[in-house]
Amino acid sequence: MDLSEIYETVLDGRTKGLPGTAAPFALKHIAAQGWNVLREDMPLPLMVLKRAALDHNARVFGDYLSAHGLSLAPHGKTTMAPQLFAEQLRYSWAITAANVAQVQVMHRYGVDRVVLGNQLLGRAALASVAQMMAEREAFEFYVFVDSPAQLDNMARHLSGLGLPRPLHLLLEVGVAGGRTGLRTEEEAADLAEAMLAADPALFRFAGVASFEGVVPGLAEGPEPVRGYARQVVEIARALPPALYEGAEEFILTGGGSGHFDLMAEAFGELELPVPVRILLRSGCYVTTDNGGYKAMQEAGRADPHRSWKSELHPALEAWAYVQSMPEPGLAFLTMGKRDVPYDAGLPVPLKLYRPGKGFLPVGEAEVTAVNDQHAYVRLGNGAEWQVGDMVASGISHPCTAFDKWRFLPVVSDSYDVVDGVMTFF
Repeated sequence: MDLSEIYETVLDGRTKGLPGTAAPFALKHIAAQGWNVLREDMPLPLMVLKRAALDHNARVFGDYLSAHGLSLAPHGKTTMAPQLFAEQLRYSWAITAANVAQVQVMHRYGVDRVVLGNQLLGRAALASVAQMMAEREAFEFYVFVDSPAQLDNMARHLSGLGLPRPLHLLLEVGVAGGRTGLRTEEEAADLAEAMLAADPALFRFAGVASFEGVVPGLAEGPEPVRGYARQVVEIARALPPALYEGAEEFILTGGGSGHFDLMAEAFGELELPVPVRILLRSGCYVTTDNGGYKAMQEAGRADPHRSWKSELHPALEAWAYVQSMPEPGLAFLTMGKRDVPYDAGLPVPLKLYRPGKGFLPVGEAEVTAVNDQHAYVRLGNGAEWQVGDMVASGISHPCTAFDKWRFLPVVSDSYDVVDGVMTFF
């Protein structure tokens, strides 16, 4: 990947998270600014990435993949940060995207293999994909397909564009009451027939795709995921061998960031005349969180029947000031919906730092609501907060944390700013 354009990006006081006193500088020089979050060199609110946690998670997840013979195409929508894509590609087979706009960012910065984990439709989107493939011979593109109607739409818009090589098709299997993806073996057979009849200059079958994160009943336990994974394998096994005759491999892909081990275990039961590549698409592992994903990871480790026994470290922290304490037991932080995720749980206060004093106990503190720029915090025993204190909160759902920040500083364990990451949402 070529990240030079990103590191030449000029930042100044107009950039959220940077001090207004900062003279313009290129991102590559950010460490030379000598900033430290605890020294109040940077304005709050501020979302930071912890370098040590990023490195730990990469090492732990990479070891898991190697130990179980798995491949990874991490979902890039989580961060939309090419700098992090480059780190992930050291141990990943591809990067996953959710829409063509994200694919364009990945292509621009040199990702050579992209999985579009979604349906592809429409003239402009297909023209963009065709152009990206024509611009770089090394670029490989995989896409989910769940109906003959979608296949017809794609073929119609690709016709006449002079596609330099075929798109790789992944037949998507869904679940009743879930999201996209066909539901039955009969529907899979119909789509397989349409794929066999399609123009080989435009399309090439590559495998079967799935996503377990929207399986009904997921909150009650892992059995719905196991049942869905078995269904995916059964549908893949029932596909006509002519569909993958002569192929180098058959891709079987699934696995979000909560139950990837269950999907991989079931996928390992598929035996075909060609090698099967089990491809996970976990994205949130890169930073994990202090909310929903943390809970799912803990549940996996506690289950003796599951293979995931490692621990990921939260790499995102949202720092804010205590700005007001207008009533006993009530405090307000200088962060809100514009700064932190709130769709899958509210931030959790983790650390309290008092400038001139150092770290102090947080005490009992719960964020109960957020407005655009305010967080309501209910204080209990041991919460001796003061106006001007700095509070670090853990977040729930990394995908909706990154998209609120064009720039995130990367910090050391002592909160020195050692690097910066740019996002492209």
